[in-house]
Amino acid sequence: MSVGFHGEILVGRGESETFVEALAQFWNWDEEVSDDWQLRDNWRAVCVRTPAADGELAELAHAAGGPVLACLVFEGDMGHIQGISAAGRWEAWLNSDYAAHLRAWSTVDEEVGGLDPDGSPADHARVNQLEAEYHGEMEAARPDAARAAAAWADQAGLLADASRVEEVLFMPWKPQAQRGFFALLAVLGIADPQSES
Repeated sequence: MSVGFHGEILVGRGESETFVEALAQFWNWDEEVSDDWQLRDNWRAVCVRTPAADGELAELAHAAGGPVLACLVFEGDMGHIQGISAAGRWEAWLNSDYAAHLRAWSTVDEEVGGLDPDGSPADHARVNQLEAEYHGEMEAARPDAARAAAAWADQAGLLADASRVEEVLFMPWKPQAQRGFFALLAVLGIADPQSES
């Protein structure tokens, strides 16, 4: 994968083609799937061009009969990770500083009906304020996210060290957030290092 990678990577495991069959309920394989990786112990990752809609990850996990992971990568600069299992849903961020910036910009853009990069200093001050707030929230949530990822791994029949998960989430991955996600998969025991190449 190269700089500028964009898409959602979905990860699941199933006997035979269970995961692929579940994916086909939501995405057209020929039109939507841009990458496909065979991982350890019948785990599989695919990249789809159109991100999952609200509720679709839970439906995918139900259809696949087991836990699933997803990572939405935006131009390689940040990754939004979600895990779904019987233990519940959890989320985490790769490159949380940039994720906070995008979220803050989007919030103010919606508030003012279109944010001009050269626009009002007050609007940009609002972006900076929200960015700091959002980044603080994401950083504070990281330890809980790491513990939730370890619980997700347990539901998937894997063993993961929450402290190692937290290390991966803390590392700077810009401009290749997708590599951070595959590093997380390696820590979770799903993938070998460098499986994304």
